[in-house]
Amino acid sequence: MKSKNINDITLFRYLFCLDKRDLPQSILNWCNNIGSAIDSDRENAIRELSIVKDNCRNLVVFSKTFVDTMDKSYMKFTQFHIDILQELDNENGVVRSPYFIEGCYVVYSIKNGCLTLWIFQDNIDKFLSIPTYYICVSPKDKIKGNGHQLDCMVLPLIDGCVEANIRDYIDMVLDYLCLRQWAEVQLGKVSTTIRKEVKKNKKTQIVTEAGLDYYRFDSKWYTEICNDESFKVSGHFRLQPYGDGTRKLIWINEFTKNGYHRKATIDKVKDGEVTLT
Repeated sequence: MKSKNINDITLFRYLFCLDKRDLPQSILNWCNNIGSAIDSDRENAIRELSIVKDNCRNLVVFSKTFVDTMDKSYMKFTQFHIDILQELDNENGVVRSPYFIEGCYVVYSIKNGCLTLWIFQDNIDKFLSIPTYYICVSPKDKIKGNGHQLDCMVLPLIDGCVEANIRDYIDMVLDYLCLRQWAEVQLGKVSTTIRKEVKKNKKTQIVTEAGLDYYRFDSKWYTEICNDESFKVSGHFRLQPYGDGTRKLIWINEFTKNGYHRKATIDKVKDGEVTLT
């Protein structure tokens, strides 16, 4: 099935109130039509999506380079899971990774120290975004640091649903939240447009309107930048800090910079240039 435009995906139209359709009820109807059993647990998990509607951060798409480097040290963030779930209480959002199944999005919600995930696939049905799994994650104990473990409840939402590496969804969301909250991150905003047909003076015209925005996620924690070319830096104001704790507004004249090299933050830590507390 051809990939859908972000503005045509039922999930986003529901989350950001662009579609008046009751998505949870539509999903339940779809499950009944294909003969998938709907018990009280499945129904409650699907209807719980309503708490995210009109209260959701924009979609964040992880860059492939970010995920590749994350894989090398994702276990380093397990010690912060309790802290991040406390700090981001009541946050809802939706993320996409290049390693998710094509057309797959993860909706997350954080409440009272518990992380809830809905795994959505957009290529199961032509019209609807269908959730395949409902996952609840909470700290198994109150131990902070390396001894901490997560208690996970995984509920398939349609019959015959089999997917490997469910844990990857959990790790990816938690690690993203930790990095976004505490590390140097780069969120590049991407704006989309919608082309619509409208009738004016008995003629059909094509107009372009603003669509949904989303963000691409990368992190300076893992990114090393080298630039050997000279470039001009425009004149600008800067708040200059002084040893007595004050800051003064100063003007920096235009100058030519002969390239630069910024080490990845993780390498600065290794080399003792930055100390994490």
